[in-house]
Amino acid sequence: MFTIKTQQEPDSHPEVIHIPKKIQKDINERWFHLYKWISPDEVKLSIERDFLWVLKFSGIPLAIIAIIAWFFSGLNVFVFFGTIFFGVWLMFLYLLFLSIKRSRLLSKSAFVVMTDSSISLWWKIHKLSDISGMKADLDEVGTTFEEELFWESQLHHSKKWLTGDVLEQLFWWYKAIFTMADSRRFMRNDKDSAGWMLVIIALYTAYIAIMACVYFVWVFFLLMLGKIMTKINTWYLLKRWASVIKINQLFWEIDISSDEIQWKKQALKTLLLRARENDWKDGLLLDINAGIESINDSAQNAVTQVLELRNTITNSRYSKMFRFEIYNSWIKKQIATPLKDILALLESSRDTLLLTSENITKQIDDTQDIKLQWPLKLQLTRVEMQIKETENFIPKLENSINSLR
Repeated sequence: MFTIKTQQEPDSHPEVIHIPKKIQKDINERWFHLYKWISPDEVKLSIERDFLWVLKFSGIPLAIIAIIAWFFSGLNVFVFFGTIFFGVWLMFLYLLFLSIKRSRLLSKSAFVVMTDSSISLWWKIHKLSDISGMKADLDEVGTTFEEELFWESQLHHSKKWLTGDVLEQLFWWYKAIFTMADSRRFMRNDKDSAGWMLVIIALYTAYIAIMACVYFVWVFFLLMLGKIMTKINTWYLLKRWASVIKINQLFWEIDISSDEIQWKKQALKTLLLRARENDWKDGLLLDINAGIESINDSAQNAVTQVLELRNTITNSRYSKMFRFEIYNSWIKKQIATPLKDILALLESSRDTLLLTSENITKQIDDTQDIKLQWPLKLQLTRVEMQIKETENFIPKLENSINSLR
């Protein structure tokens, strides 16, 4: 998985990244991997976690400050509620600030671009053999979103833990107040103390009711804010990371095209074998020609994708990360080699058809009976039509292969 060797001594090894086997396999096969690290949904979840964190560490102090303000204001209940709402407003501003800050961090850490030798985060390219220059960035993202690179996010666990912690804390203070109320030293025949205690319980109950309302209002607010921020962040990411998203998409499209060409090659091979066995009957000829036409369309589509990918890589900020000799080897394996196999199959089929045509022509010349010549001439017509169709497709396929060089 992911490990960092910390440089503790001057002569120690540099910090390196060990890539998970699944990602390494993808890099080995396609020589490129786009790792989707932080998502817009995680930004929303991190704000929800921070709201609970604020409630945990500032909720009770806010209640105490509100009671103190109420006492020194001459028991003015409006001061008590005003203090609470002022504190809630500060929470709102703080979380709004966090939303903007997290969105900015998301724009830089949503994707990690990786090749066999390099890694890019925040559009900074580093060697996999030494990531000292990006350790601070990795730590910032990992700490903020509780998700180390290549590891699962812990935000859901933190949110669940903080929710239980906040509720437990609120009701723990209830328990503390009632414990104090039951104290003999505090309540022994002291009606004023009992009255004050009832007031404190009432105020604390009001505070909990307010915070409960604030919580549910904030849940709704964060839901709406989260949806808005998710849409904005998604739109921004698609625009900001357009080139690398396009590169990743083209890699996958070429994989799909490769699989499609391989499948069509096997289908064509089966049809050609059947045609040789039953003298190139009309129905099979139509299927063969349709198969060849389909292969030609797939080949041209694949070539377009390859050229577009090469052009996109060359014009992107990640061009220095790519070793095009390895990329060309991958293209050869995925597209060029299957097309060459199909070309060889068509050339072999054409040669077989030419030999068949010669044999049928010879049979016609050697046959004196016109009735026996007729089926031979029909068969010759079919073979010559197929030769013509095959020879029409061979140059197109050759052009596709040459375009990949």
